[in-house]
Amino acid sequence: MTSDGLLVLALLLTAVILFASERWRVDFIALGVMIALMVSGIITPAEGVAGFVNPATITIAAMLVLSAGLQHTGALNELAERIVQTAGHSETRLLITLMLTVALISAFVLNTAVVAVFIPLVLKIGDDLHISPSRLLMPLSFASMLGGTLTLIGTSTNLLVAGIAQKAGVYTFRMLDFTPLGIIVLLAGLAYILLIGRRLIPARQGEGNLLDKYGVREYLSEVVVLPESPLVGKRLVESDLGARFDITVLDILREGRTIHLPGSSRHFRPGDVILVRAPLQQLLAVQESEGLAISPLRKLAPELLEKRESVALAEVVVAPHSSLVGHSFKEVNFRQRFGAVAVGIQRRGQPVFGKLGHESLMAGDMLLLLGRPEAMVALRQSPDFLLLLDVPLPARRRQASWAVGVMAAVVLATFFDLLPVMVSALAGAFALVLFGVIDLDEAYAALDKRVLVMLGGILSLEAAMEHSGLAQWLANHVVDLLGPSHPWLLVAAFYFMAMMLTEAMSNQATAVVLAPLAISTAQALGASPVPFLMAVTFAASASFMTPVGYQTNTMVYGVGGYRFLDFTRVGAPLNLLLWILSSLFIPIIWPL
Repeated sequence: MTSDGLLVLALLLTAVILFASERWRVDFIALGVMIALMVSGIITPAEGVAGFVNPATITIAAMLVLSAGLQHTGALNELAERIVQTAGHSETRLLITLMLTVALISAFVLNTAVVAVFIPLVLKIGDDLHISPSRLLMPLSFASMLGGTLTLIGTSTNLLVAGIAQKAGVYTFRMLDFTPLGIIVLLAGLAYILLIGRRLIPARQGEGNLLDKYGVREYLSEVVVLPESPLVGKRLVESDLGARFDITVLDILREGRTIHLPGSSRHFRPGDVILVRAPLQQLLAVQESEGLAISPLRKLAPELLEKRESVALAEVVVAPHSSLVGHSFKEVNFRQRFGAVAVGIQRRGQPVFGKLGHESLMAGDMLLLLGRPEAMVALRQSPDFLLLLDVPLPARRRQASWAVGVMAAVVLATFFDLLPVMVSALAGAFALVLFGVIDLDEAYAALDKRVLVMLGGILSLEAAMEHSGLAQWLANHVVDLLGPSHPWLLVAAFYFMAMMLTEAMSNQATAVVLAPLAISTAQALGASPVPFLMAVTFAASASFMTPVGYQTNTMVYGVGGYRFLDFTRVGAPLNLLLWILSSLFIPIIWPL
């Protein structure tokens, strides 16, 4: 191996370790890899940034906008409600209907958008039928992943591998090339979940009320503004209580009248009784410096927060592509930006204690918010959150029809080879804005900047592996290790490698790393690269064993009250089943 090959291999291994550690964000790691490759001279600057204008990256960006059009107009919601309501009162029938519906929609719409629409609906139906959410949400996530394997546009992994294959000049994937194996995988996965998997899913029940669930009760206190307090006459924004002491003001009781969620311009007066959310040590510090007196609560927390008319409590999940990921409430000016205050965080099933305002948010975090009804509607439409309340979207029937029509046109144009998938998707996204289905701000907000930057950065590895000879060197060693006389065994090995790697790093990164190696291995054998690429594609979308390996698993993790090993217990047998089936059927459907 050349020195360049050794350097690329070292960078590749470092990237895998960093992806798995979750110490830094994936987009930051990918940019670091790209910069290191350019600085070392292994790739040119033009090759380094080529990933940002790669057809796969542009197509994924356009598909994000198309999916947002269906989601924001309520087109998916109406369809989902009509179909799921036909399931009746049987849990088995509900599961079958839910999983088939989600899988079929996910074949054409990015699965994060599909899962975001179905989670509130599933919670409502589960509550009506007295079915634990945990019994439904993991199958929901798994079905969306399985459905995404049915078509070229079903998942970003398919688009990436198709782009790499086309660039290498080895194969041009069409819309339904993935469908034969996709149907087998889907039916096998659904059968496993119905017959075995659901028996392994625990029926987890939440806490009695939201405040106990988020560990908020002990953080609620009342303080009285004393006459000599320096806060007297100051506006709430001038007090800087949040920045200095991590204190959130929820209510002000003044002369027998309660002011819910007082605005930043509200002045403090002597004798005001303030309901706050704050750690006890912060209250002890503030009572001396700010002239406040701590008083016992007159009522318990549920009556103070849950039974209100003008404001309400709501749970939201931080979306995988949320602009808040990596930032604290204080950094994003949360109260002014969203018209609500956060009173609790739950992360991976456990409440987060301490200084809430300074806590950096993570994808999948569940937030307990207090806000007015109009704020809840705004949160429902925000791409930053998944609102768990069933708050109806404003009626946009005309726009919904346009959104469905445009998506259908994109699918048909790609299916009949009228346009390349990148062109049809980009034209569809443009049409949504042109016809007023969504505005430009909504279109830009739909772009998952972290994923797009990660793709732009990590695609530099494809060129580096080719130029340095690393892909060919690894391919030769793989062939020598497993033997050239059993290419089907190599297909199974590639599936296994991709299946395990995607649990440690993102599915997109797995595809980018292994697709060039798959092509080089096939060329070393003198075999067709398609079976090897299919193994990588399907395995990279099979992240069932952990709640953090795939975005949809992260979305349902906290909502379903799951523990980490719940996914391993249910997902590991499914991974094994799909590995065996794919290894058997790939060489049959796509001969070596």
